[in-house]
Amino acid sequence: MITRRNVSAVLMALALLAPEKWASDPKTLDDGRLDPAWFGPAVEFRTTSVIDYVWVKPGFSVQGRTLRVETWPEPAFMGKERKARDAAKAYELVESMPLRIRSALRLSLQGIARVASEGGDLVLSGRLVDYVGKGTLRASQPQATWDLKITDAATGELLVAAHHRTLMGFSTTEERIDMWLGKFGDALKDDLAVAASGQPASS
Repeated sequence: MITRRNVSAVLMALALLAPEKWASDPKTLDDGRLDPAWFGPAVEFRTTSVIDYVWVKPGFSVQGRTLRVETWPEPAFMGKERKARDAAKAYELVESMPLRIRSALRLSLQGIARVASEGGDLVLSGRLVDYVGKGTLRASQPQATWDLKITDAATGELLVAAHHRTLMGFSTTEERIDMWLGKFGDALKDDLAVAASGQPASS
């Protein structure tokens, strides 16, 4: 028999459990485009001038390592639903991103680390989480947003988490992405020391 006392007990139990549940659900950032759950627990992002959101495990280094760049999955579209033409462009970008990353990092990490498509002791994976074409946003500029992470190939441990959104401006989508990958490669050459100077991400 359900009594008022039973109902009160259930409500109190739910109230006590709710904070624990909310604490276990990572907060999304970048207007919902950045879902920390994709990276794993205990990731506290910082914002920098080079990478919008970044986290690096203390002691991380690419010196003398081999970095395998993996194929990207289909776009995730963490923001809003996009027009068919934007979705089509997103799929094009996904196809080209691994090659673009390998090309940029081979140049930046020359003499420091090896970049490959197979093997390796570090794994760089990524995904496109949003693309919107010109005229859709108030800024009237195309935007592409993606996640990147580097893990230990042997253990799967997360070593680097990054999320970035780029405005295309007067350049093409591909040109802006290549420009940023060059900057990312230069930061990676310094073992992403830029993260230490960043501010804790709040939104």
